[in-house]
Amino acid sequence: MQKYLFREWFWATLAVSVMLLIVLMGAYMGNLINDIADGRMPAGLLGTLLLLHLPSILNTILPLAAFVAVLWVLGRLYADQEMAVMRASGFGWTGLLRPLLNLTLPLSMILLVLGLALAPTAARMAEQQLELAFRSATLWGLQAGKFHVLKHGDLVVYAGSIDTDGRTLRNIFIKQRRQGREQVWVAKTGKYWVDRKSGAHFLSLEKGKVTDMARNRPDLRVLDFERNDLRLPEPEYRKRDDEISYRPSSELLHDGDTHSFAEFQWRISPAISVMVLALLAVPLAHSEPREGRGARIVLGVLVYLLYGNILFLCRSWVAEGVVPLAAGIWWVHLVFLLMAFVWIRRQGRFTGRGAAV
Repeated sequence: MQKYLFREWFWATLAVSVMLLIVLMGAYMGNLINDIADGRMPAGLLGTLLLLHLPSILNTILPLAAFVAVLWVLGRLYADQEMAVMRASGFGWTGLLRPLLNLTLPLSMILLVLGLALAPTAARMAEQQLELAFRSATLWGLQAGKFHVLKHGDLVVYAGSIDTDGRTLRNIFIKQRRQGREQVWVAKTGKYWVDRKSGAHFLSLEKGKVTDMARNRPDLRVLDFERNDLRLPEPEYRKRDDEISYRPSSELLHDGDTHSFAEFQWRISPAISVMVLALLAVPLAHSEPREGRGARIVLGVLVYLLYGNILFLCRSWVAEGVVPLAAGIWWVHLVFLLMAFVWIRRQGRFTGRGAAV
């Protein structure tokens, strides 16, 4: 019976994980495509960034997948009266613990590796890839002989050819709209470069002409220039305020400040929450013979949202010094773990060694 439960939970967890992975990866890819369309990131890094974001997504979905799997399978057993047969044959609720641990302990180990090592490393690599990409015009997305429409049509860039260094452009045409005016830039050559301090990227046009005209007004200006620096769309995607999220876990431990401490505990939280949520699913899945599963699923979603939101708030409180470092965010896991045991006890499952499920 325990092998049967583990098998059902395992395949249900896998199915829910794949479904959630497709949904979240699709949403993330949509955000990346919007960044590419607005010129905030290079198109050539789409696949790389999707792959590097995978550990962070898995760190988010695996606890939820295990929770939904345990809740759904146990709910089905209650609805199909299989649990009544198991109870009649002497299978107590404590018999659920072994398959539950067999499911959650490996997931907890995987989440520890993801949270402490793989996710921050992948985030750091993504940041480095973006920084390198924005130093090369070709990786940034410029291709010879093609018009590139950026910033929802407010900027159009064309280069007849790009040298092998990836920075020198020739036969350049640029059209941009701003503040009610349109500018057309034409230049023989241009150099792509990035300001190391600000991170802004520019195109230095050489030996060219700019035509500046007002919309719907007879106002036209033409200017020849030897050199003019044109600022390209800012890569807003890589301007992140949460740099702490991709710092190595060992550095967080050595820092000792509240933000580092909160981040370190946050990385461990999925490994703990997967076990707490799986145990919470046991009393949540319990239903009477003719009770539908819909109410239990809704209640489970509410419990999960409550758990996750309190964890997120507590992380901010620890970082801001509102909650003492000694308490950290551990108390949230402890409260929900105690709630699971109290809930199970109120359902009468601690009455004996082989207490009913």
